[in-house]
Amino acid sequence: MFVTGNVNKPGPYPLGAPTTVLQMLSLAGGLSDFAKKNDIVVMRTEAGKTQTLKFRYKDVIQGKNLQQNVVLKPGDTIVVP
Repeated sequence: MFVTGNVNKPGPYPLGAPTTVLQMLSLAGGLSDFAKKNDIVVMRTEAGKTQTLKFRYKDVIQGKNLQQNVVLKPGDTIVVP
């Protein structure tokens, strides 16, 4: 699992327990001041196909559209533009 882009501690992170996108962003030190909070994506490859899952940070922290806060899988990459 990787976190890349405008977070304070980008890099690889192990998934030792079920972890959501919001939890992983917290582990990565949070978003930088320049992060585009509503353009975050999770890239996931399954069966040879890559999907892009959208994550709107502002919605999730306001308790809206919580289905975006998916449980991460090994190999996922969170991209914070």
